[in-house]
Amino acid sequence: MMMSRAVLAGEPLHVSVSPEPEVVYSYERQRCDWRTIPDSPARAYRRQDGSVALIAAHFRNRVLQGSSFDDLRTDCSIVFQGEESADPAALNDRFWVQSLIPLEDGRVLGLASQEFSGLRHDGLCAKGPGRPECWYLSLVALEANERDFSFKLLPRERRLVAGSNKRFDTNTKAAGFLTLSNTVFDDEHAYFIAWTEDAAEPAGRGNCLFRAPRSDLVTGWRMMNAGRFVPPPNPYPVDGQQPVQATCDRLGNGDMTGKVRSLVRLESRNLWMVVWSTRVDDTSGVYYATSPDLRNWSPAALLAPFDPPWGTTEKKAYYDYPSIIDHDSPSPVFQTAGSTFYLYLTRFNWQTKRPTMNRDLVRFKVTVN
Repeated sequence: MMMSRAVLAGEPLHVSVSPEPEVVYSYERQRCDWRTIPDSPARAYRRQDGSVALIAAHFRNRVLQGSSFDDLRTDCSIVFQGEESADPAALNDRFWVQSLIPLEDGRVLGLASQEFSGLRHDGLCAKGPGRPECWYLSLVALEANERDFSFKLLPRERRLVAGSNKRFDTNTKAAGFLTLSNTVFDDEHAYFIAWTEDAAEPAGRGNCLFRAPRSDLVTGWRMMNAGRFVPPPNPYPVDGQQPVQATCDRLGNGDMTGKVRSLVRLESRNLWMVVWSTRVDDTSGVYYATSPDLRNWSPAALLAPFDPPWGTTEKKAYYDYPSIIDHDSPSPVFQTAGSTFYLYLTRFNWQTKRPTMNRDLVRFKVTVN
């Protein structure tokens, strides 16, 4: 049993993680085709009839679903996929749905990481050593019904949640918002945390806090800047909109060194908790931090020493895309966690040949003592 400890306001938080995982999805046994992979943190959704849907999104997105978490099966239908548009202003290249928000009448709002890669579109970016990566990123909104999760992008004037401070050009290496956590609710607002790749900004790359009123979960998103919430960047305005440039506060005072993948309310301690994967000195793994208010965060602490799949050439199993899900949470999007919950991870099976598409979705039981 693995143990870790963090301290917030002088109170120790002791966490233990089971030594062996449960396999939720096996690439070898359950894949629909060679691209059926968990490529994002797992997000769970409880339908009104009590059944469960789970998404660990790939750009060709499929859903696991069942009557419970112990009965999840892969649906081989591709329920959402971008059009791979060569126009960066269309915001419709490839996208990964990474946040699920319940709306009225069984509808679901999805917030997705949209990736425009100039290298995939002829004539935009030259390939070769030393050339720009042409990686242009944004957060976009989609909608589906909870029956089949067939997401559709919202109309262009309502699609963009947050973009880069500059328009795409062929010298862009990486710009915009790459990924986001799940969305949680507190009082009259919803929140998520997103990672910006805009390293040219003074604060560099890092995690940013977003907020929207419950009454406007599509166009009401703002990001925290100097402690207040301001409109996020919009480099491609449409239909009378104005371009917006803005920067956001980086969370964690330099201690939150990886992309926050999951955000939950730890009910047993009345704290918010986030997790991410990173390499810190000689200790790599899944780290976590806690906060009373989503703004001020404890020092990072190691949750489990699971190596992420970068920074090494050793052939073995690696883990990434951590996500916290408490199967007993009363929330339809599982935003709360009790004294026991599960840490979901993508396991990269690179023991003999690296890299391959062989990835499993697994979960470890976590206990807060």
